Amino acid sequence: MACHIQIGDDPTIWWLVQQIQPSQLTQPLVVLTWFPIRGCLVLSPKAAHVAIFDPPPVLVPPPLTGPAVSIYLPTATGPSAGHIGYELPGTVDPGVLADQIQALMRNGQSQTITLGGAGGTLVLNGATLSFAVTAPNTLSGATPHG
Repeated sequence: MACHIQIGDDPTIWWLVQQIQPSQLTQPLVVLTWFPIRGCLVLSPKAAHVAIFDPPPVLVPPPLTGPAVSIYLPTATGPSAGHIGYELPGTVDPGVLADQIQALMRNGQSQTITLGGAGGTLVLNGATLSFAVTAPNTLSGATPHG
């Protein structure tokens, strides 16, 4: 059974593929998301607050689309059609990056990531980052239900 969550001050409601429990939030957690971005959400136990909701029994909307490989970080406005985060080089494996971010959160370390598209650099501070979503993921199958 799926659930949805809201994290800190980011307005996004994230539809997760599987239910999570508050007791799981004592360590950095990687969970699969379906909406609004289909990807891997890495959630820090240091997030200011996390609201976990049991969704009504409805179909989850289709995910937003964006660059082939991207990373979404918390914003005041949330993701939208055409902007689901920073574009990453096509050689980046979103699942491996999610594991690296989980380790950064666990160890309070920083990592520099080269951006794709227009280029640039992104610095992630695992000591302060509340969550990140890497996309796409390797999730396959039918859309989860509430």
